[in-house]
Amino acid sequence: MTGGGSGLGRAICRRLAERGDHVVVADRDAPAAAATADDIVGGGGSAEPLVLDVVDTAAVEAAIAEVDARRPLGTVVNNAGIAATTPLLTTGIEEVDRIFAVNVRGAYVVLRAAARRMVPRGSGSIVNICSTSSFTASSSPMVAYDTSKAALRMMTAAAARELAPTGVRVNGVAPGTMDTPLMRGLLGEAGTAALSGSRIPAGRLGTTDEVAHAVAFLSSADASYVVGHVLVVDGGWLT
Repeated sequence: MTGGGSGLGRAICRRLAERGDHVVVADRDAPAAAATADDIVGGGGSAEPLVLDVVDTAAVEAAIAEVDARRPLGTVVNNAGIAATTPLLTTGIEEVDRIFAVNVRGAYVVLRAAARRMVPRGSGSIVNICSTSSFTASSSPMVAYDTSKAALRMMTAAAARELAPTGVRVNGVAPGTMDTPLMRGLLGEAGTAALSGSRIPAGRLGTTDEVAHAVAFLSSADASYVVGHVLVVDGGWLT
């Protein structure tokens, strides 16, 4: 589980642990990864932290190989991602490169490394955390982010098509506006309230647990015939 130290990632880790998975909480923030793992263990679950930056290709490949050697991978969740609300005309190319390095290249490296271990066994589930921005442009100026998430959505479909005959399933979850510290930091309290009332038919922000349940379903045997699907969890935003 990449990006498991906070927000959506932490909620997904907790949910997978609740169903009995041993969760490897990967995050570049060591204290955050440890806090999530400790929280799971304290609640009776099984987890371990892993300090990992998905931008470091060699580190990702080595980490996945080592984890899989100890406990064969059953589910891998590509959750690490970054965003920025910078207008197109003033966005530095370094910022664009960083967003794509994490959201697209990092996700690709994790997916490829996981698939290399899963394919020989003929089983496994990979879930990519996309976004409603995979389908439509954000209200805020986020061209680089939106484009990266659209790329992740297509990566999900293309990888699913290629890997399905091997028994490895690839799917995605597309959260809408979730009630996380990151989102409240981007929007502010007034912006969050206005958005909830004007754009989201459900009239509220989504919870991280609601996304976690979607991930748990897609990675479970209950979704054994679900392949290449991106499940939208957005309170009706895309309508």
